[in-house]
Amino acid sequence: MLFEALNNIETFFFVFIRILAIFLLIPFIGGRSVPMQLKLGIVLVIAMIVTPTIPMTVEMPQSLVGLVVGVVREVLIGVVLGLVVNFVFASFEVAGQLAGIQMGFSMANVIDPQTSGSLSVIAQFYNFLGIFLFFTLNIHLVFFAGLKESFTVIPPYGFTISESLYDGILSMSFDVFKVGLKLAAPISIAVLLANLGMGIIARTVPQLNIFVVGFPVTITLGLIILAFSLPFLVSTISEVFSGLSGNIIGIVRFANG
Repeated sequence: MLFEALNNIETFFFVFIRILAIFLLIPFIGGRSVPMQLKLGIVLVIAMIVTPTIPMTVEMPQSLVGLVVGVVREVLIGVVLGLVVNFVFASFEVAGQLAGIQMGFSMANVIDPQTSGSLSVIAQFYNFLGIFLFFTLNIHLVFFAGLKESFTVIPPYGFTISESLYDGILSMSFDVFKVGLKLAAPISIAVLLANLGMGIIARTVPQLNIFVVGFPVTITLGLIILAFSLPFLVSTISEVFSGLSGNIIGIVRFANG
């Protein structure tokens, strides 16, 4: 494997650049908590595996300007493919943030080790559930199949920006909020009904301090609904992952014009 990659160093170089750009944007690998040496090692191994499967012969550009332009193109297609995966996990975080705010966890945020930003504990739970299902359902194999397909559809240094590519990225970014709302719906609806009920109680029994009672009720109800809605969450996340391969192939074909 190593000797085949070294014998075809031109192909290996362009494969390495594209995969590196992709993996720097994947949440659970490209996060700040993952050492750069580990990222480079993973990308190096994958590039050595993928290089012998590339059916085409890659020729390096003859000029320095052509080489720089080619590298920039490979980085761009890598960024686009990385965004496809990033959008999926962003929808989980959106769902967790919406559910956490409804439950009253907006002030109980924790540091996300991947982005060094703050997320609610519910958003962290959704995110970890998504990562767990990503590997449990073998979606990483689907991702690698789409990654390999990108080298067949888009020739070396052949990435172009087209209007259809913009439309594809815009559509996937819209799906972030659509999936997030769908995943957060059980908790959001239950807490909303609970708040309406407590609002009616507050009007009928003014002596009751509804703010003292409200937070324990919404948190407890939210956790109960979260526990009972786990099968729904798993099935919905599985559906989102099942369309990941199609999204990768679709965005690759958009990028090919």
